[in-house]
Amino acid sequence: MATEIAEVHTGHRGAYGRPRVTVELRRRGRRGYHKRVERIMRERGITGITRRRRRSLAKQDTAVAQHRI
Repeated sequence: MATEIAEVHTGHRGAYGRPRVTVELRRRGRRGYHKRVERIMRERGITGITRRRRRSLAKQDTAVAQHRI
């Protein structure tokens, strides 16, 4: 099962994490419990790409913004 997980992971350019790998294995007819997939991925150091939303942590000063108007 570990080779199939690695195959799915590399087949999608390393972007798939545990949820998507589990779904892909089920599509291929392989029955795999998500916790088992997670454990195998963790043991082998296989991780998906984390894409996070970027947001500003600083708030604009309203006094400065009003002077620009």
